[in-house]
Amino acid sequence: MKKLLNFSLIILILSYSCAQKSEPQDPTIIISGKITNLDEQEITLFQEGDIANSKVDEDGNFKLVFEGDEPSSYSLYSGRTYLNLYLSPGDSIYVSADAKDLSGTFEVNGDHEKEIRYLFEKAKTETEIGLTYPMELMEKPKEEYLQIKDSLFTRSRVKFVEYSKQENLDPDFVAKEEAYFTYAPLVYDYQYPMYQASITKKPQDSIDFPMDQVNAKLNAIPLDQNHLLNVWSYTTLIDIRVSNLAGEILERDSSFASGENAYEKAGMLAMDSLLKDKTVKDHFYFTAIKSNLDYRGPVHVKASYEKFMKENETPKYAEKLNKLKAKWEPISPGKDVPDFTFTNVEGEEVKLSDLKGNLVYIDIWATWCKPCIAEHPYWDKLKEEFKDEPVAFLTVSIDDTRAPWEKMVKAKNMEGLQWFAENGWKSELNQHFMVNSIPRFILLDQAGKIIDPSADRPSGNIRAILDQHLAEKGA
Repeated sequence: MKKLLNFSLIILILSYSCAQKSEPQDPTIIISGKITNLDEQEITLFQEGDIANSKVDEDGNFKLVFEGDEPSSYSLYSGRTYLNLYLSPGDSIYVSADAKDLSGTFEVNGDHEKEIRYLFEKAKTETEIGLTYPMELMEKPKEEYLQIKDSLFTRSRVKFVEYSKQENLDPDFVAKEEAYFTYAPLVYDYQYPMYQASITKKPQDSIDFPMDQVNAKLNAIPLDQNHLLNVWSYTTLIDIRVSNLAGEILERDSSFASGENAYEKAGMLAMDSLLKDKTVKDHFYFTAIKSNLDYRGPVHVKASYEKFMKENETPKYAEKLNKLKAKWEPISPGKDVPDFTFTNVEGEEVKLSDLKGNLVYIDIWATWCKPCIAEHPYWDKLKEEFKDEPVAFLTVSIDDTRAPWEKMVKAKNMEGLQWFAENGWKSELNQHFMVNSIPRFILLDQAGKIIDPSADRPSGNIRAILDQHLAEKGA
């Protein structure tokens, strides 16, 4: 009789659920607080890119309001001050701290405060013991590395054990932290030979490490854990699996490897082969396309973008990509470019309009950027090849100050158009072209309109593009 009553109750509940539509959950998340002695007067929330920011008043007060779609991890930062948060749609929290004594003054009140306090203590512990920046650990010989690594993760896990003894914990968060400690040590092991090779200047395959065991563990990880897509250690291992298979695809087919966007296409094939859970596959397709879209713009991800939009079953990813794609519209091919002002090495004011009548190939770089410097020999060779053509090769430094730029330009006898942009990363040029990593190359036509807002590097296929546009102009 009791079972019958329970069954009847279930039917009644289901009937009521069908008759009464539940109210949708409010997606709004509110983060407010007071953090004094910050280096900057702005605070930003980060997750797969900056998603919200707020001015900080003279007393350190701020407020961020944004929408979330699921329980997730975020980073709150201002200058060198970082805080890790875990929040769900509808959450509201208040944080306070003195940036000069973060560990001694941090406090949080509101939703998920237990989880956020745990993350703060975990981050503090991992920084103190060396897990956050592991280069010193990676320098150790194999046996010492393995012993220390296990010890460090054990010490970090103590915080998790203390946290897990509390009542009313978020089970989703607990599961994600368990996964972190399951998969993070394997990430370290996989990366150890690479770091060792870099440190010792030896070939990576000569490093003494049980990679057969590491690869066996890597190949055994489940690829369908869609509830762990916010756990960096888990997603990193899947990224490694995808990258390894993409490399094998390129090695097997040399003609495929020489094609345009070859690695991107190989990556998509690898995902199609490995990832059978649709939510997991959508996630990795999204992150790969978003990364390329962030850096190179819609023109360079057209095929993968269209494929994703056709096959995607996760609406939030499509919405995010569409929003990002729309941001590139003002700098799409054919758009005019503002007549930005710079200064040259002599301190004279110069403008983009000074170069009209030429194709303008722009290199945005900085003296501290090693990948930027690595392109310089290719740049010089390219400039020599096109010296008799109407092409202006313009380098624009976004160094914080002029001094290191002027020193390098003079020391290396860097000739040609060497210009400096005031305000570095926040320069008008960077803001307009959404530059978030360098080197970044831009190609303008003879009228100053955009040909490509994220052109190929000098070491890439830019010669063919220049030849094409010069031929079109000649015709």
